[in-house]
Amino acid sequence: MLKGNKGEWSELYVFTKILAEGKLYQSDINLEKNDEKFYEVLKAYRDETNCEIEYIREKEVEIYDKSISSLPVDKVKLEYLEKNAIKLLNGIIKGKGKSFAIENVNDFIEKLKIGKLKAPSTNKSDLKLRIYDHRLATETDLGFSIKSLLGKNSTLLNTGPGNNFIYSIQNPTHIDINSFNKETYKTSNKTSKITFRLQKLLNNNCDIKFKEIQSKQFWRNLKMVDGDLPELLSQLLLYRYIYSEKSILKLVDLLEKKDPLNFYDDETSGQRLYEYKIKRLLAECAMGMTSEKIWKGVYDTTGGVIVAKKNGDVVCFHIYDFNLFRDYLINNTVLEQPSTGEDEMNPGNERTKKGTKKYYYGWLYSQNDSLEFKINLQIRFK
Repeated sequence: MLKGNKGEWSELYVFTKILAEGKLYQSDINLEKNDEKFYEVLKAYRDETNCEIEYIREKEVEIYDKSISSLPVDKVKLEYLEKNAIKLLNGIIKGKGKSFAIENVNDFIEKLKIGKLKAPSTNKSDLKLRIYDHRLATETDLGFSIKSLLGKNSTLLNTGPGNNFIYSIQNPTHIDINSFNKETYKTSNKTSKITFRLQKLLNNNCDIKFKEIQSKQFWRNLKMVDGDLPELLSQLLLYRYIYSEKSILKLVDLLEKKDPLNFYDDETSGQRLYEYKIKRLLAECAMGMTSEKIWKGVYDTTGGVIVAKKNGDVVCFHIYDFNLFRDYLINNTVLEQPSTGEDEMNPGNERTKKGTKKYYYGWLYSQNDSLEFKINLQIRFK
């Protein structure tokens, strides 16, 4: 019996629903389905162990395993796919825990020759389809990334220790590290301890200067997208906590207003350089860029992004509609605060108990006789 998390089950749900409907609907900026704009789905593919299974959609769906025969190994009716899409959707909504099974779809999974839920990690595309493109009047094989909103809001950029941005604390007068971390560990209100600590440093007339990113590979990936991104993101993260604002759109507005990288040199400009560069980052993340894998700017996900909505609707942003997709991303993403990994019994130190997420950031520490502070980057859909 297959088990998976909500995101992994969502890949099978999207595959089933699209194959049943035979249409991939375009989305608008508000993630609403456009009933008049869609791509016809002619075929779907799944990479299984040592073979690729093809699903040709006509009045019914013929299933081919070319490693066995050039003839179909099975056939299923469209109504059968529709019923099981509903079962998958209900199972995902009701599923509990990090990994769970959906018991009433076992026969369906076996009949469709499915041996695993998720596409291989070597594939940046979660789903491969052959669609009829009305704009070009051609059939095209395209890969799509799948983002699911069926469970908790999904991440656009997953975090890790390498996502820590390191800042140098300059002009630190009369600061004892141990006392500072203990006194600022808990706040009297709902303010984040990171916000509390940064504001206290600023109130002590300290300068907070970006130094480096913990992961050299992440730094190189960002430079590949845009040379200004490491410095720009360091400012975005500072503003996220100093101003207690997690909306990326609102943070970008702050960047545009304050111009910390001096793009505009006190002149009026309508270019919105900060916004454009952040939009590029968000789109690259959606198209497959991660923190630690080498990113060369080549899209394996050539079709675009498919989103499984909370109500079960499935919509897509095609590569043709990239400007619309970028607008959607910047309007619907936030900077997440992952677990800091700080030892609550000994603030300013790493927690050592098992199961702790080892991001280790958010407190003042000494490095080579200088004071430093780390802030972690994670981007999530809201």
